[in-house]
Amino acid sequence: MDMGNTYYIAAIELSSSKISGAVGIETNEGMRILATASTPVDGFISKGVVRNVDKTSDAINSIINILEGDLSRVAKEDIVIKKAYISFAGLSMHSIKSNVARSFDCYIKITPDIINGMRCENEESFRVPEGYIRLQVDTQEYKFEGNIDFNPIGAPTQHIECNYLNIVMKEQFYAQLRESFAQAQIEIEESFCAANFDADILLSKDLRRNGCALVNIGAETTTISIYSNDRPKMLTVLPLGSNNVTRDLTAERISMDKADVIKFTRGYKGTGNDNDGIDTETVNNIIYARMGEILKNVRYRIEESGERVHHIVFTGGGSKLKNLALLLEEFLSGFSTEIKPEPQFTLVSESGVNTSVITTALYGLLQQGKVNCCEAVMPAAQENGVIFSQDEMEGKDEPVVEVPVEDEKKEEKETAKTEQPEKKEENKPKPEKGKGKDKGKGWKEKMGDLFQDFVRNMTSDPEEEQYREVEKEDNDQ
Repeated sequence: MDMGNTYYIAAIELSSSKISGAVGIETNEGMRILATASTPVDGFISKGVVRNVDKTSDAINSIINILEGDLSRVAKEDIVIKKAYISFAGLSMHSIKSNVARSFDCYIKITPDIINGMRCENEESFRVPEGYIRLQVDTQEYKFEGNIDFNPIGAPTQHIECNYLNIVMKEQFYAQLRESFAQAQIEIEESFCAANFDADILLSKDLRRNGCALVNIGAETTTISIYSNDRPKMLTVLPLGSNNVTRDLTAERISMDKADVIKFTRGYKGTGNDNDGIDTETVNNIIYARMGEILKNVRYRIEESGERVHHIVFTGGGSKLKNLALLLEEFLSGFSTEIKPEPQFTLVSESGVNTSVITTALYGLLQQGKVNCCEAVMPAAQENGVIFSQDEMEGKDEPVVEVPVEDEKKEEKETAKTEQPEKKEENKPKPEKGKGKDKGKGWKEKMGDLFQDFVRNMTSDPEEEQYREVEKEDNDQ
């Protein structure tokens, strides 16, 4: 691949159970996945919140190193990742609605300036709760002349209103997230709420238009997002996840790994196994209590929103629990429900790439990316036996002059002669006709002298000291 003509998009997703990364390029066939990586968080991210910056930074570095290695093999040149698009869904993240209205003395045509002015007014007038930061703003709809429109430019009116959905998060939580990437020396090109990408892939346009909810049951959090009129209407994150079931099962003196197996293979009202070390009734009671707790909160948040919701789609790791549908029938009666634990999209990838790592959020980030996130490491160049990086070569004030091999050998012989003890005046080499000590020397002889002094380490000339520093840096590398 030609790095100069290739835009590599790097994406990283942080969740309560793992950090995942992917790199892709846009092709005529769509997004092509070139590399993927994933690592468990092991407690340093809890409920979607970075709890240990150092460990999170180390995990990000681990992901980046794997991605860079795979990329370099595919591109056949050394590539480093400098920036990434990231997604997250953590505790404290939620939506707050706001409204901006404009009235006019007479009927006027709505222009882009009016629309932009209303958005700017919302940016300035919206009061972010103390201790929180606004992550993004979604335009919901415009209301004028008794109509609802999403693109009112060109329509005449005397009064127009716009509803906005502001996504906020605790400022300290977001600062810890950014610090983790800064410490890993990865620039955040842009950050997104993961729920947006889940909806784009898992919800049809008809569902979003008619009113639906998307519920992502993760390991330690459950994210609820509501859509109506094809626009986001509400977002909230519950501090409850499927790990609550796992923890209660381990209280029955079984391992964490075995508890996960029971949760996903036996599930609710499933067939028991004497070798599991736990009876079916206990499993059913635990799952009913913990999953029921999540589903009751889901119902309450949906009804409290006041939005029209007819259909609920469940996704995320917790939605893989066996016989979840039985619990949905009991706790969410009156709603049409659907379970989509795995994203349904076609992936084009490089041979050998583990595409099972790709989530809806990672895929959405890759599609969203517009900026090249990577750089090729230029090969070092050799000048007079000294190694220079490409940047150093381009930054030198003096032109690079190559000393021919035969001249180097000639100068080495002359050096050996000058180092011999002085015997007689007549044995000294006579200067060439018309030449003094330095006067009249050509560029070859001058460069040869410079090279001799460097090899012998007999001078403290500033320019040669610079060469030594470059050589030392290359050796260290």
